Order: sequence, then C-alpha cells, then structure tokens
Amino acid sequence: MTRPPAPGWRSRLWPWLVLAASVVPAVWYVLDFESDVDPEFPRVVRPTFNAYPPPAYRFAEAGDTIDHVAVYVSSAALVLSAWGVARGPVRRLWLAALALSIAGFWHAATPGPLVDGWHGLGWRNLWNPAAPTGLRLALGAAACLLAVAAALGLSGISPSRAWEAAKGRGILGLLIAAGLLMIARQLSWIDREPFGFWPRWAYVWGLLAWALALVRVVPAAPPGWSRAAIVGGMVVASLSLDVTGRGLFRYQRPLQRLREIVPGRIYLSAMPTYEGLALAQQRHHFKTIINLFPEFTKERSERLPDELRFVRDHGLAYIGNEPTDDPTGEEFIARTLEVAKDPAAWPILVHCHASMDRSPAWVGLYRFAIQGWPLADAIREIEVHRGLRPKASVTLLYNRMIPRLAPDRASKDPTVSLLRQCAAGVPDPVAARSRLAGGPKDRPDDPPPPRR
Repeated sequence: MTRPPAPGWRSRLWPWLVLAASVVPAVWYVLDFESDVDPEFPRVVRPTFNAYPPPAYRFAEAGDTIDHVAVYVSSAALVLSAWGVARGPVRRLWLAALALSIAGFWHAATPGPLVDGWHGLGWRNLWNPAAPTGLRLALGAAACLLAVAAALGLSGISPSRAWEAAKGRGILGLLIAAGLLMIARQLSWIDREPFGFWPRWAYVWGLLAWALALVRVVPAAPPGWSRAAIVGGMVVASLSLDVTGRGLFRYQRPLQRLREIVPGRIYLSAMPTYEGLALAQQRHHFKTIINLFPEFTKERSERLPDELRFVRDHGLAYIGNEPTDDPTGEEFIARTLEVAKDPAAWPILVHCHASMDRSPAWVGLYRFAIQGWPLADAIREIEVHRGLRPKASVTLLYNRMIPRLAPDRASKDPTVSLLRQCAAGVPDPVAARSRLAGGPKDRPDDPPPPRR
C-alpha cells in the first residue's frame, strides 16, 4: 500500500481560511451596535444599556443561534465519520472518530445551562446531583460506550506514527486546534461578557476544525459509485441530524423564549402551545398563567383555545387582558404585578405572543417596582432577553407607570430621569387617551402619585 501524496499548500490552506472566515460573524456581533430608530416613535432616543450589542447576549443563550450552528457542524462531522467507518481503509480509526463525533453532537444539541432553570439532558448532568438518577445513569452508560468505542479504535496505534500520519495528511494542525478549542469551551475562566458568547463560539470553531480535518481525509467513493449521489445522501443525513438536534432544543425549552425570572415564582415565555405547556408543567408546576396580550382584538392568537383548554384541564388560575373601562391597560398591569407578589399564585407563567415587547416590559416593571432593582439593570435584562433594545413604546410606558408604581424610588433613580429626557417633546398617545377618558380610577391599594 503506497503512502498518500502530501497535499499542496493550497490544499492545506483552504480549511484555515474557512476557519478564519467563521470568526468574522462573532467579532461583528460584539462590535455592531444597532442605531435604527423605532418607526412608531422615531423621536424617542433609545440608548443601549449593556456593554455589548444586545444580539450578542441573546445568541449566547443555550439553544439559540450559536448552538444552532454547533449542531449543524457537528451533524456534518458525524455523517463524515459514519462514512469513514463504512468505507474507510483504517476503520478502527474511523470508529474512534465516530465516537468522538457522536459525543460532540450530543453536547451541541443539549446545551446548558438552560435559562428556564431545568437541568436539561447534557453531559454536564453526570456531575449534577440535582438531575434525576435515571438520566445520570443513562448518560453514564452512553459515555462509557463511546469511551470504549474510541479506545478500541485507537488501541494498537502508535502515537508517534499517528502524529506523523496526521502531519503528512495536512490535518495535524486542525486536530490540535479542534482539541484546544473544545477544551476551552469547558473552562469557565475564559467566559467574559457577553457571558456564554465566546465559549459557545470556541466550541463551534472546535467542531468546524474537526469537521474540516475529516473532510480532508474522508474516503473517496468506490469505483462505479455516483459521487453526486453519495454527497447528496450525506447532505440529507446531515440535515436530518440537524433537525433532530433542533428537536432536542425544543424538548429542553418546550415554550418559545421560556425563561426563569425568579426560581419557583415567575417564568416568562412566548404564546404557549398545549404540548409545550404539558412538558413545561411537569418541570415547573405552574399555578397561574397571565396572558398580557389583549386577545379580544383582531390579533388574537390561534393558540389561545389550546391554552384555555390546558388551563381547564389542569385547574390553573388564568388572568387575561380583557376589555375594561381603562383605555391604557395600566390598571391591568398594576393588577398583575399585585398577583405576582402573592405566594398562593406561584409559580406564575407570564407571556404575550412573541415575548419581545409586552412580557419583557412587564418583567422590567416587576424588577423595579416589586424587587427593587435599579431601572438600568432591569433594562439590561430586557435587552438580553430580546436581543434588541426595548421599543420606544416601552420608554413611554415606563414614563407613565414607574412614577405610579414606585414614586419614591422613581424620584431617585437616574435612569427614570434619563428615560424622560429620551422621550422629551414626544406626544404619548396612551396618556392622551387616558386624559380623554378622565384617567384610570385609583384603587385603594394604588400608591399615591409622586409629589412635584
């Protein structure tokens, strides 16, 4: 058997160019601050409160954009490894590669820590005493099986000969880079704001280096086989694995945008489905659901009947944004914040339709008025959740509601004053409707208006 010819410099260079190109989006997202205006209220100034652009924080969440990329790349690596086991001249080495690719795929498809507080399905649960024993045993058995497969594949192979062979095939540098980057993903001390961003990208780059190394040495199609058919089949298999990985994302986070606000008390999500609620209920045991969206309007969600059916089936309390004499909706907001303080209502799921406007804004009011957070910190959390700055209408809402909910703190918080300046000279149509209606009626437990 003759030794494969050493690749030329072009063949050695292109994987590194691909790897370098993949760094560009990561750098872009931590440098590119949004500056667009809100077309609804273009004169409202919307500053960014976080140190980095909000999309960087959202993309770094478990199961979001960066993890989607990791699943896509790991799917390709797994398919390449499986083809090597089937057709490779040194199948034992390809068996080791397959075991490592499966482990990498599972780690990509079960990212953590999850923002809803659930333990998830990832390898990290092997060391998590809070995870169910059955899950830990299953993960332990899978890890042992993959370790045995990798050990069998590498047994009897001289490290020095393997080193020289990898060097001769032009993949040694890629393998070293892949190993170092995947190790870096697990090191907490490299994590800097935006938290989770760089470790997740390090894992993507490690998987990409690994996949590129496999591409360099993947066995060719046997004589008489259609190369196009094989490549097409590998693409289909890779996409199928990618869909499987995204399905695991949805299982781990069964409600879109599901987030734990206060453990055991307050949770946030987008409009839920019946199936998603069934999974989330097993994990979080909601007693109350608050729907902030005015479902009596023409924008009523098609998922509302399923949500109401789930509420009836499970005996939950439900608070909806029903039509009232208050044209501003502020009475409803104040009432739901009072409910959020009641231990008998916990745990509470708060949602709107997309969890991008109403429900994050509600959380900001909850953080400031109920928990006593500085308003700047509350807005930073909204930016992280949305991946965008709050809409201009949120600035107007806070200018109306915060002095009413917490007048003493509102008079001292510098961000409250800043938001008034950001909306200076901008007519507030909701406030105008309130004046036309004579203003919302004060309830006995409402705080008095701030003194001027």
